[in-house]
Amino acid sequence: MKKHLIIGVAAAALNALLPATAVNAQTASSAVTASSEDARLTAFLDAEFSTYLKQQPQVATRLGMQDGGDRWNDISDEAAAAMVKWREASVTRMKAQFDRNTLSPEARVNYDIWALEAERAALSEANRLYRPPFYSRLYSAHSQLADFLVNTHGVADVTDLKNYISRLRGMPAVLDKAIALTEKSARAGIHAPKFQIESVISGSQKLTSGAPFGAGPDSALWADVQAKTEALVTAGKIQRSEADALLAEARSAILALQPAYGRVIAWAKASLPNAPSGRVGAISLPGGAAYYANELKLNTTTDYSADDIHKIGLLIVVEK
Repeated sequence: MKKHLIIGVAAAALNALLPATAVNAQTASSAVTASSEDARLTAFLDAEFSTYLKQQPQVATRLGMQDGGDRWNDISDEAAAAMVKWREASVTRMKAQFDRNTLSPEARVNYDIWALEAERAALSEANRLYRPPFYSRLYSAHSQLADFLVNTHGVADVTDLKNYISRLRGMPAVLDKAIALTEKSARAGIHAPKFQIESVISGSQKLTSGAPFGAGPDSALWADVQAKTEALVTAGKIQRSEADALLAEARSAILALQPAYGRVIAWAKASLPNAPSGRVGAISLPGGAAYYANELKLNTTTDYSADDIHKIGLLIVVEK
């Protein structure tokens, strides 16, 4: 501390001895350097993020981009590991090309966030076995794919509509991969709770009920693709003949979902005997304590324990 103080005083004294023009010149030079380096960093991160989006087409869709709009994210273990490796390599490239000290405070934030996200991706990968695709009630694969098409995949033109149909065709492969990943977790003793398995069964049955599967109201996906196609017709962005042809393709793709969801339902029903109920928190899982601690660090970006966070919460309540 004393050493830093002496250096600071010496620097201040030196500036006092320099002419004002020299001090201003130094300040201006530093600002120019920071501005130039900031621009370089922005260009670097833009290019890296573009590469990232090519590997994560659903993220691109959320950002309103058409690129990759005909594909789903690759949910395989191999793709997840490759993404972590790529992120780490990206940060290594960044650190090799940029001196953080030459950046402006704002650019340093971008620099730090890019590095932090790579660390968090690696931390998340360590817990991948604990997050099989059908485990979460909020993000289970059986419902999230359909939800993504209905609520995220917009259809502003014919290309968007064709991409929508391509994603419909790609759903069975994603569902099959989701089953395989969930079975892998089950072999490690990690099972979804009974209430979640029951939700997968009922949700999958609902998604494959009604038209075009059988009698009754239109199923969610069939109603959605019809509405989005009709909106294009009304806006004059597609001719009726082409719209009808594409709707026929969409209908066929939706009908092909029935056997895929049938496999999901069959897996879920077979899993029910091993599905835990009652006390089903993280601590009930094999290695659950370590998993919970890892998730705590991932979601809080701190090394606080659960007790630490609980105490902080109590203090905040008292303060208010």
